[in-house]
Formats: sequence, C-alpha cells, structure tokens
Amino acid sequence: MRWNVLSAAALMATATIHARAAPASIAGRGDNGFDDLYGFSDALAEYYSLVSRHIYNTNRDSMPVCDLSKAELPSQASGLPAVPAGQNLVYVAIGRGTQNYTCSESSSSVGPSPIGALATLFDASCLAANFPDLLTTTIKVVLNYQGPNLPSTLPPANVAMLGHHYFSNNTTPVFAFDSAPPGRGGMAVTRKIKQMTAPAGSVPGQGNKGFGAVPWLYLQTIAGTTNNYMSVYRVNTMGGSPPTNCKGISGVFTIQYAAAYFIFSEG
Repeated sequence: MRWNVLSAAALMATATIHARAAPASIAGRGDNGFDDLYGFSDALAEYYSLVSRHIYNTNRDSMPVCDLSKAELPSQASGLPAVPAGQNLVYVAIGRGTQNYTCSESSSSVGPSPIGALATLFDASCLAANFPDLLTTTIKVVLNYQGPNLPSTLPPANVAMLGHHYFSNNTTPVFAFDSAPPGRGGMAVTRKIKQMTAPAGSVPGQGNKGFGAVPWLYLQTIAGTTNNYMSVYRVNTMGGSPPTNCKGISGVFTIQYAAAYFIFSEG
C-alpha cells in the first residue's frame, strides 16, 4: 500500500466530516437525512478515523511497501492449527457475499441446513501487511454494502477484485483466483479440518443485527487445486449465521456475511 492511497482516503474523510455539518434543513431529516444520502455509518467513521491516524504516524520518507511477511493471522486464531511449516502467505482476501441455507419445512423443530456460500474475493494483502486494523474495519464497512453486484474495486479501501468463492458441492469450498494478475491465479479446492467459534464481540450481521458471525475455519486443499495452494484460514468473520430454527422459513435462503481469508501456498 502506498502513501497516495492513504491520502485519497483522508481526503474522502475530510469531505465526509464537512458533509456532516449539513444545514439543519437536511441534517434534521432523520432517517432521510445525511446518513442515507452519503451512506455514512459508525463503521465508516471508524475506518476514516484510523486512516487519519495512520497518515499522521506514517514517515513520508519511508512509505509502507507490500511485504506479506508482515501479515499475520489474528491472535484469536490460536484456536486453529498453526500454519504448517514450509507454507507461505500468498493472499489475504476480503470475502463479501452470502452463506446459504435451506429449510426442509417451516417448523420451529427443524434447523436450517448449510448448503455452501457464494462470495466475491478482494485482494487486501497489502492492507493486512501494513494496517491490520484497517483490514478489520474495512470488513465491517463492506458487510453493510448491498449485494450481490459489487464493484471490481471495493471501497473504502479500494482493493481490487481477486476472484470468487463458491462450493462445488455442499461440503467443498472452492476459491477461484480468476481476477488475479497473470501467473498468480489458479484455484484452491478445500476441505474443512477445524473450526472455532467466532470471538465474543464479533459483528452479528448487517447493521450490527443478526444471528451471529459464522465460525473461523482452517481448510486444507485437496485434489483439483492448482498453483500449490495448501491452506486457507477464514477469520474476522461478520454475519452469516442462520436463525436457530426454520419457523416461518421454507426452502433456500441466504444470510449476508463478510470475512478475511488468508491463503497459503507451498514453497
């Protein structure tokens, strides 16, 4: 990540702060006032505040570079297996999409069954390497975006699309890096090895309302994988969990979620 990215974000923050001081005739419109007009949120305010702090603390003569060796899994991920020896971080991706479920019948005695997920992946590697707090806050912001159509460059951090996440069947997560730079694409076909409950305080869903954050995961690659991808960690999850039962629900339904994915390869 370069200085000009942070500077642009700071300018956006300044514009937002100025807009916050809108005339009473606009600001006093309640739900139809500034917040709706500009998409302002507590998460976005937190993001811009962090950007401003990083700009203030950054040495202009020694600007940050994208060194993935500096990117680390969150400390709370200690409940998952450690990264296997010999594996190196290739990407940190923000995933934004839906966790998908089905209810066999509308009944409080039946629980939803998971049937995979569908998400767009964005390359947040440099953000994770230099500003992990901004990575987390960006995930909070993008959770509240309305899908399914997302821009190829995801605001507010302006990270580029990396690929897509989907399931080849109900139990096989796939990560297709179809928007990666030439020679850095490929596909990770995985299976779940271990999961842990999302840490206390995780964002439960859009608007900070919902049924909870989906678990953190450790996935290993299986046959069909290319480019030596070996492991995937899903962390920093927000939203995605279903209700505890199927009362009032029948058939397939989706729950919005966002998360960070740390992707490792061999060698």
